[in-house]
Amino acid sequence: MLKTSLIIPILMLLFISIAAVGQSNFGLDRYKHLPKALHSDPMVIISQDSLWFDTLSLSMAKVPQVQSLYTVAKQSIGKWAKIFVVVKIVESGNDGDHSILASRYFNLTGMRQPHVRKTLSIGPTPTQYASFENWHDCMLDFGMYLNRLERGFKRKHNNREPSDQEMIEYMYGIYNTYPVWRKRSLFVLHHFQYR
Repeated sequence: MLKTSLIIPILMLLFISIAAVGQSNFGLDRYKHLPKALHSDPMVIISQDSLWFDTLSLSMAKVPQVQSLYTVAKQSIGKWAKIFVVVKIVESGNDGDHSILASRYFNLTGMRQPHVRKTLSIGPTPTQYASFENWHDCMLDFGMYLNRLERGFKRKHNNREPSDQEMIEYMYGIYNTYPVWRKRSLFVLHHFQYR
């Protein structure tokens, strides 16, 4: 009798203390933010507000030109560099013509805030899009997203590697459901001059 009478108050006290402390201390966040140390590349040097790669010196506080993004993306996210550039141009505009998401929150690809997968996003915008500390974090996060999509493509197509066009076709309906997005993405994929 004494044991059962103590269990209820103890459980209530435990429940109240968990609610008071908050869910983030217990690992119950809806999205998992990755620390900086997990996404470092020795060829791409980042220090405070600048990024250096090869002969490029880019500011982290301003979105660089698309060709510079492509050069860094080839090293940072590898085979997904073309798709990153395509989605960046379609979602947030070409050189100097950036969307509000790109200029304020460094969201170059129009990504919604992930709720399950690991992310480099620092949190959602007021409209539930992902916000990033800088444009390079957005690039790396989009690369992680494409790696996840590639696993789904391979399951569906018997472990076959997708081409860039097949990946855009696969993303249509998952990433963006508008036919105009598919049409523009395929146009940019075939007509952008990658150097």
